Amino acid sequence: MKIMFFLLALMFGVSTVFSQESKISELTITRNKKTKASFLYRIAKVKQGSVLDSLKIQTDIERIKRLDGIAHATYTVEKVGEDYKVNYDLKENFSIIPGLRIGEANNGDFSFRASLFEFNGLGRNIIFGGFYKREVFDSFGIFLEHPYLFTNKLGLGINYQDDSTQQPIYFPEQQVNYIYTRKGPELTLFYELNFNNRFELGTKIFNESYQVIEGDPENEGLTNLIEPVLDQAFVRGSYEYVDIDINYQNLSGFRNFTDVSYFIGSEGFLQTEYIINNTSQYYKRIGTQGNLASQLQLQISNPVENSFFAPLTVDNQLNTRGGGNTIDRGTKLIALNTEYRHTVLEKGWFVIQSNAFVDISGIQQPDKEFSDIFSEEALRIYPGLGVRFIHKRIFNAVIRFDPFYPKNLLFLLPQKAIPFLMLNSSFNKVFTLLFEINNTLAWSSIMFTFLPKQKTKFYLNRFK
Repeated sequence: MKIMFFLLALMFGVSTVFSQESKISELTITRNKKTKASFLYRIAKVKQGSVLDSLKIQTDIERIKRLDGIAHATYTVEKVGEDYKVNYDLKENFSIIPGLRIGEANNGDFSFRASLFEFNGLGRNIIFGGFYKREVFDSFGIFLEHPYLFTNKLGLGINYQDDSTQQPIYFPEQQVNYIYTRKGPELTLFYELNFNNRFELGTKIFNESYQVIEGDPENEGLTNLIEPVLDQAFVRGSYEYVDIDINYQNLSGFRNFTDVSYFIGSEGFLQTEYIINNTSQYYKRIGTQGNLASQLQLQISNPVENSFFAPLTVDNQLNTRGGGNTIDRGTKLIALNTEYRHTVLEKGWFVIQSNAFVDISGIQQPDKEFSDIFSEEALRIYPGLGVRFIHKRIFNAVIRFDPFYPKNLLFLLPQKAIPFLMLNSSFNKVFTLLFEINNTLAWSSIMFTFLPKQKTKFYLNRFK
C-alpha cells in the first residue's frame, strides 16, 4: 500500500513539473527581406507553443546559417509573462550570382564559361540556373533543385548537361587527344534525416563518347585509333555527415561525404562498373585569427583490362591544385589537401587572409599495381602561398591569389555551390582568382569564373 501511494505521489509530482515547463508563446523572424518566413518556419525545429529548448534553438540557427541565401543568423529569447518569445535575426546573402571564366583551353585556344544561378529562388532555397561553355568545344547545362520540395526533409533536383571537353588518353607509346562528350538528364532525391545526416539517391541516363580530334598536332600520323561510344546509365547513392560551425570565413568541425555510383551498360573500352568516393574534411580554429582546413579524398573504381580509358583523373579542378588539366588517369586515387588561413584584416564586410597550402596526390594507372600510387611517377606534391579577399555579404564570396611552386595554379572549390574567379594554367600566369562559398574544401561545385573545384554542402559534383 505504501509503495502504491509512493508511486502515485511520484507521478503527480512529475506531471506537475512538466505542466510548469516554460512554453514559447511567439516565434518571430526578422531581417528576412528575400527569404520567406513561411519557409523558415517550415524547416525550424522550434515551434510556437512548444517547450523552450535551447538545444533546438541552437540547432535551428546552425541549420539556417547553412542555407545558401543566409550569411549569418543569431537569436534572442525574451520572457513574456510566464512564457517566452524567441526571435531569429538574419543577415542575408546576395544570391543571384552571374559568372564569366576566361582562360586557356587544353589546346592553347581562348576559352570561356558564362553562367547565371539563383541560390535562393522564391525565397525558399531553390537553386536554378545554367551555364554555357566554350572550351575548344561547346557545352551547356541547366539545373533546378528544391531541397525541401515535398517536406522539410525531402526534396528533388533535376539537371541536363551536354558537356564536351578535350581530354588526353595516355597510351604506352603516345598521348592521343579526344573530344570527350557526356550528355543526358539526371534526377536526384534529397533526404535530410536530421541536422547532421543527409542522403541522396540519383540516376542519370547519358551518352558517352571519345572521338579523335582531327587536325590536332598531337594526333598527326596516328591511324586506327579507338573511338568508343556507349549509351549508359548510372544509379548513385550518397551519404553526408556534417558537423561544422560556420562563422563567416571561420570554420570548425568535421564533414564526411561518401558517394557510390553503379554504371549500367559499360562494355568494350569503357569498362567503368562502379566508382566509390569518400571525402573527409576537418576544420580547426587556431586562436582568433587562424583556420586550418584539411581534406582527404579516396576514390576507387573497378580495374580495367586492356584499356587506357580509366575513369579517375588527376586534375587541378578536382583534387590536385597546381597539377594541371587531366594530367594522369587511373582506377584508384588518394589526394590530401591541407591549407592554413590567417586573418590579417577584418573590417565590417571586408576580410583579408593570408594562406599556405600543400596538396599531395597519387593514382594507380591502368597498367600498374596499387603500390605504384606512391611511386615517383605517380606521386605529386604541390605547395604554395596566397592571399584571400573576402566579402561577407555576397554569398560569402572569396577572391584568391594563389601563386605556387613548381608550375600551375591553385584553385579551391568549396562546400556550397560556389562562384569563383580563376586564372589558370602555366607558371607565367602567377595567380588564381576565384570566389568560394563558405570556404570549404568540397571540390567539384558550381564554377562561376570571371577571369582566367567543390560543392558546396554541399551539392558536390552536381554543377561542375
